Order: sequence, then C-alpha cells, then structure tokens
Amino acid sequence: MTDIETRILAGLNESQREAVTAIDGPLMVIAGPGTGKTLTIVRRIAYLVHRGAHPGSILAVTFTNRAAQEMRGRTGAFLGKAAGGVFIGTFHMLGLAIIRDNKPGDLTVCTREEQVKLLKTVLDDPGRKAEEAADSMSRFKNLLEDGNEKMRALYDRYQAALRSKDLLDLDDLILTPMEMLSDHALLQRYRDRFRHIIVDEYQDINPAQYRFLRLLAGDGGNICVVGDADQAIYAFRGADVTNFLNFEKDLPGARRITLSHNYRSTAVIVNASDAIIEKNAQRIERTLSPVKKGGVPITIASVPDERAEGEFIVSEIEARIGGTSHYRLMNARSGDLGPDATFAFSDFTVIFRTNAQAEALGEVFRTSGIPYQIIGGRYQGKRKDIAEIADRIREYAAGDGVTTLTGTARSHSCIMEVLEGLAAGGKDPFYLSLYDLMRFHIAEGNIRTIDDCLNMLSLLTPLDDFDALADCVTLTTLHGAKGLEFRVVFITGAEDGLIPYSLRDGQDDREEERRLFYVGMTRAKEELFLLHARSRALYGRNTAPLLSSFVRDIPEVFTRTVALKDRARKRHKKQMKLF
Repeated sequence: MTDIETRILAGLNESQREAVTAIDGPLMVIAGPGTGKTLTIVRRIAYLVHRGAHPGSILAVTFTNRAAQEMRGRTGAFLGKAAGGVFIGTFHMLGLAIIRDNKPGDLTVCTREEQVKLLKTVLDDPGRKAEEAADSMSRFKNLLEDGNEKMRALYDRYQAALRSKDLLDLDDLILTPMEMLSDHALLQRYRDRFRHIIVDEYQDINPAQYRFLRLLAGDGGNICVVGDADQAIYAFRGADVTNFLNFEKDLPGARRITLSHNYRSTAVIVNASDAIIEKNAQRIERTLSPVKKGGVPITIASVPDERAEGEFIVSEIEARIGGTSHYRLMNARSGDLGPDATFAFSDFTVIFRTNAQAEALGEVFRTSGIPYQIIGGRYQGKRKDIAEIADRIREYAAGDGVTTLTGTARSHSCIMEVLEGLAAGGKDPFYLSLYDLMRFHIAEGNIRTIDDCLNMLSLLTPLDDFDALADCVTLTTLHGAKGLEFRVVFITGAEDGLIPYSLRDGQDDREEERRLFYVGMTRAKEELFLLHARSRALYGRNTAPLLSSFVRDIPEVFTRTVALKDRARKRHKKQMKLF
C-alpha cells in the first residue's frame, strides 16, 4: 500500500473502507445519521484519483450549496489543485453547467419572486394565488406528470412567457438538460466524460432528477448512490423514497454496503431514535451501533404554553453558558455532563415543525439577548435581501461599465466589491456567509460574468442562510436541520397535530412524519429535549394538544420528564358596591 493510499484509508472503519474502495460497477451505500457519509464520499473521490481516474471524469452531486462547499473543501485537502477538476455541485448547478456549455448566449435564471410575478400575467383565474401556482408548476415539472387539461394549459402559457423573456426557472435547470441529452451524440459525450458518478442524499431525488441521472449513468456504469431511506423527508416537493429502495432492482448486480457505526450521538439518543424509526415499514432494515456509550436521558418537558416553551429553552441555554440575561427560571441541571461541559451559543439548536412557531420563539430570544439565526424561515426575509443584492450588483456593474459579457477579472472585482461592502457591515452573518459562498463559486469557475453571479444568487435556497461560523443559537425547521449537528437539540411542539403534522387537513403521512422526527432527534450529539405545550395558539386558534404519539413511543428507559406549573392567574380586585 502506497503512502497516499494509506493516508486516504486512514481512520476508516471496515464498512467505510469497503465503500471507498469498491469503485467498479453500481454501488448503494446506506449511510445512517452520524456514520461518516461525507467523509466516505470525499475519501472515495480521492481514492478514484489515486487509482488513475482523471479528476474531470468524476461527478459528485448533492442537494445544497452548503454540502457542496463542504465536500469541495475537504476534497481539496486530499487532492490539492487536482480537486478543481472534479465536478462537485448541486443538481441545479450541474444542469446549469450543461446548458451553459451547449447553448450560446446569455442565460438568465429567474428568482422565485420573478416567477410569481410572471405567473400573475398568465393565470386565467384572477382569484388563484400565484404562489400556489408556482408550487404547482414546480411539482408538475419535478414529477414529470401529464396533468389535467387545465394544468397543461397553464404550463404552456407559463413556459411561453418564460421563453418570451429568455428566462429559465429553477426546475428548467433539470428539464432543459434532459431535452438536450435526447441528442444521442451529446449524451454519449457526457457519458464518456463522467465515468464515475456519486450521488449524495439519493433518497431525496424526485422523478425528474432520477431520469436525469439515469440518462447520464446509462444502464450500468460506475454510479455510487449514498443515502438513507430513514431520512427521506422531501415528499412534499416530489421526492420519492422508492427510488432509493429500488436501486438494486434498477441496476441488477449492484453491491450494497451499510455504514452502521454512529459517531455523532450518545447511545441513549441512538437507541431511542432507532426505537422510533423501526416502526416504519417502508425502509431497509439496519441497526446503528453507537460509538459513544451511555449519555444523559432525553428530557420530555411539559410547559404551559408556547411562551413558556421559549423561556424554558432560554433558561437551559443560560444554565450551560453561565447566564446572559434576567431569564433564570430553573436551576442548572448540567452537572451530569462532566467537568468539560463548556458551551458556546453555536452548540445549541431549536427545531420546530412549522415556520409559524418561529415567531413566539424569536420573540423570547430577542428579549433574552441571546444571539440567534433563523434558517429557512420566512421571518428573515432573505429572498428580499438577495433580490436587493442582485440589484446593487447590476447598478454597480452599469456604473463601472461592466456588461454581462465582460471579461472575468472585472466582473469578479465588481461582484466582490459589492459583497465585501455588505459583509463589512457586520449586521447580519448572512452576508458573510453569502460572501464566502460567492468567493467559493468564483474560485471554482462557476462565476465568470455578472450574469453568472445573478444566476448563482437565484440558485440559493433557504438552507444557504446557515452560517456555521457564527456563534449563535440556530433556530430552524425540521427540514432545515437536515445535514446539521449540535451538542444540544430542543425540538419544540412535540404534540399531535404538529409532530406528526396534521393541521392542514386532519391527515398525515405517518411514515414521512416519523422520518422527519427521526431526523430531528439524530441531530443531537449529547442532549435532546422534546417540548410539549399544554396550550398553544397556532393559526389563529387556541388548542390543548396532547403529547406526540411519537414521543410516547420512546421507551421510558431513555427518558426523564419535567413539568412546569401553569402560569399563576392575576386576581382582579372586586369593585366595592355603593349599596
């Protein structure tokens, strides 16, 4: 074994080593939470190059810019400059690259706001909401459905309106390359180029992305899919977990490797979460083995209402940080964490099922003085911020005489000066995160012109709001928490109606909701709190929810219960009577 190979395989367990070195033929890697999925993918890329694969022949696709950026950085640590030849990016970045390589002229990807504005001009029903129509168009494209006559007519008008303005929406970045690859010669060119395909989070792909991958990979080839059916949580946007479950049927002879050692969470958290997810039928059987033994019990906290929910969380954070405000509602209970239990604000996350819950939580955090960031929530208004940044870049470019076709050096200078100015303000960690992300894409060659920068801004998702370097508490939805990990996790609204969620129509996809709860639980490394409000105001009505049936399924051996008393009611003095 060479020194380079020794370095690539160093520290890997047996199943990780198998997944790294099995480089011939189709492969499915089942990677549960905390099993070193990204580490395995990065080492596999390095091993491929070490074994003679040209970096440009490797395609690694993931779902978020954040994941792609992390993967690229870690790959660079092994391969150095050679890492630049590997394509590591999202599905949409891949589609954009194929379109840009084969379609001359400018290409503009419209933002969500531009998409909604355009739909308002083509809707035949004035009472129909354009936001809902945008969601319908996205599902129509992602699911590759024929749709009913009315839907098809709207789709045709919408696509005509996009073409009239030389625009593509986000979903077109998958559909348009698929149309291009119907040209057999072009398809063969990309198959010859990408001889090694790695797909991260394969359980979350939708039918359009599935067909796109099958086109590129063909019926055989060296395609490695990595994922976990137990963490499939995006059915609402068209993802189909059966794509993952059927991989071995789609590609007979595919090898299966299971990563089963959890390095993230304590044994208490791993075993408790396994007891939850085992109740799902639509899964691949596997059991995680926790490397960290023991652990403190999971705290199930019953609180009077959503205000008390936030106050309880603040008090627990203060108990570990050392006190930051006048909120000292409870005594510290962190003595059982050991002598090294020192915490930073970034060690904590508060997770909720719906964005509607963020308002009450944010209000408590603002009052407490504890720094926080909200990920993927409508309360940050990041889409508006991104639109304003795009406008400032356009204005700056026009004033400096920079056009969309200007050379890269002047374009880069223009883009970075605008972003540097925003980042230097220091008012919001989002701008620093955005600055780093755009600098990354410039270094990768994804941004060459002003138009490229504007298109890349259009590809940003709410998950790109997260700033991993900011020392603040993270508030996020269960969906937004995917891919993250924290020492201490608070899951709020652990109540029937929210977890599992069924407020909309009284129904829920029980297995999907259980997977979502499982994802939330497995974000925790050391401590997990599940909070239940006995009274909650949500969507304009007051409810008295029951403790979540999912929480009731956790074996008592893994839990402890805390109950806060109801708030004392103010007594009104009786008015004296004159007679």
